[in-house]
Amino acid sequence: MSIRLRFTGETDRPEVLLEAAKILAEERNYRLGAGERGLKVVMCPLGGELTILWRPGEDPAGPWTVRGECVSTPAGAGLHRAAVELLDNLPIHSLNAQDETGFFRHRDFQRMKEEHFYPWLNTLVDVCRQESGKGVSGIQLCWDLEQYAPEDIPDTVITPMGRFRLSELAEMAERGGIEALAERFFLWNGRTQDARFFRNRAINTLWEACRFAPSTRGLEDTAVNNSILDDLERAARLDPGLPLPRSAYLEVCALADRAPSLPEGPELKEEFSPGYRKGLVTHALGTLRVTLPGAYLYRWEPWDNGGGAHLWSDDTSDGPVWRVNAYRIREGDARFTDNLNTLHGVEGRTLKGGALRWGWREVREEGERLYQAECEVIAGPSLFFLTATCSDPGDLGQVAELIGRVSVVSGAARAETVQAWK
Repeated sequence: MSIRLRFTGETDRPEVLLEAAKILAEERNYRLGAGERGLKVVMCPLGGELTILWRPGEDPAGPWTVRGECVSTPAGAGLHRAAVELLDNLPIHSLNAQDETGFFRHRDFQRMKEEHFYPWLNTLVDVCRQESGKGVSGIQLCWDLEQYAPEDIPDTVITPMGRFRLSELAEMAERGGIEALAERFFLWNGRTQDARFFRNRAINTLWEACRFAPSTRGLEDTAVNNSILDDLERAARLDPGLPLPRSAYLEVCALADRAPSLPEGPELKEEFSPGYRKGLVTHALGTLRVTLPGAYLYRWEPWDNGGGAHLWSDDTSDGPVWRVNAYRIREGDARFTDNLNTLHGVEGRTLKGGALRWGWREVREEGERLYQAECEVIAGPSLFFLTATCSDPGDLGQVAELIGRVSVVSGAARAETVQAWK
């Protein structure tokens, strides 16, 4: 049910198209990525990108054919308008746009919102209204299922713009009208990148990306913390009366070691304070589900033999370092190995769709005594191997608790989540 813009056309040479895109991206503060077969202009988060692909035409000396698209939900009508205006200024001729909103033709921004984006949002509100009061968990609207899953709180909905009571979105629409809800739900609901755009971009970053870790931990935390503060300060300059998440702003200022500079103004009052990553989050690795603190940093750890492992850690503490790697047998179902038989406290349990065994041992690394939990999970033909290494034996209690949350799912279970992304 996404709202999107698709187009085809021709360009004399990809280099000319790419150069024009670079100029426009710089003028409008967009990000640009390019390769041999196309480019991508990133205008905002939540899938806010215009993708263009090219290939030679039938005549080698003639123009190249191009095609592309932009998916405008859940970012909002402002993104759709920006994508159309970007196309206006790119050297693409014989342009044929398939715009289901009709905006490419009539250029009536308010009409586009009222005829397409507000009905789209009303559909999501109806989903929440129907499920409200049933005590259901795991409802996600417009959430990218390829990333982590936040903790479940019954009778709430997870969105990129924050957590809401299921009844709350319907009440907001009834109390202030669908446009008032759109100003809070869509990241880019206005014509331009106005104060609400910068506030909402900061809110999305607070909820989805911020780990609420000090900037001194590394470049990733520095960039995220600074982007939040910059966006909220810019929103306040553009509209001093706009309600802002000021408590979260002060919290991030402390993490970034930055003096607060927001002028006096109203607080954005909501039941849930920003930050999915303040709690535990669940990562999906094939059929495996691993729940870890949201503040952990992730990286892929390559091995000398060509393999590697998924690695999560908190570089500001000596807490557990988690690694996960997977194997798949060619025929039949996977079985536990004998590797765990020499460990302390080996125990196992049956999972829905698999089984798990784990234990712990002492290890030495560079003369330091460490404690390592090792866990095997079997799920059909897949064998997952998890380790959690820590310097304090007291951390093994937390490790045991998180291993107790490990689960496996089938492909069908993935579809059980209420998902209104597409």
